[in-house]
Amino acid sequence: MLTKQRSGRFRLAGSYWAAYFFGASLFFIFGSRAVDNGQWFLYSAIMAGMMMYTLLLIIGVRANYKGRQLWKVMSRTSSVFMITNILVGICTLGFVY
Repeated sequence: MLTKQRSGRFRLAGSYWAAYFFGASLFFIFGSRAVDNGQWFLYSAIMAGMMMYTLLLIIGVRANYKGRQLWKVMSRTSSVFMITNILVGICTLGFVY
């Protein structure tokens, strides 16, 4: 799978969505554990890391997109990423009693 990724045989959209959901899954798992244990500083650090990871993915989309209407694609992609980040954040906070 990594060799296909490096050689460019995966489409851009599939690559970035797979990378995003991998990061979001890690955020959910580790963020939920931190919230459940009351480790709020760790949770804040994990959340900041997720935001930076999302920003890097958006920069990657911008750098590699080779089509028309770049800003239309960027606005939709970043909107969906951020809405999903908010939903995942709310789900991790579901462990607060």
